[in-house]
Amino acid sequence: MTKSQEWITENFESLVSKYGGKYIGVLDEEVVSVALTPREVLENAKKAHKEEEGISLLKVPTEEELICIL
Repeated sequence: MTKSQEWITENFESLVSKYGGKYIGVLDEEVVSVALTPREVLENAKKAHKEEEGISLLKVPTEEELICIL
C-alpha cells in the first residue's frame, strides 16, 4: 500500500464528508484534484503537478452510499 493509500484510509471519514460523490486525486498525502469524472481529476492533477504517475484516484462515496454499504 502506498503512502497516499494509507493516508486515504486514515482520513476516509473526513474525505467522505468533504468530497462525497466526487472523484479525488491524492498525491503525497494531499488531495491535489477534485472533479466529477476520473478523467478530469487526472487532467487537473497533471496540469498542476506535471505528473500522472503516483496519483491515487478514488471515487468518494456519499454518506448515504456508505450507509447502504454497511
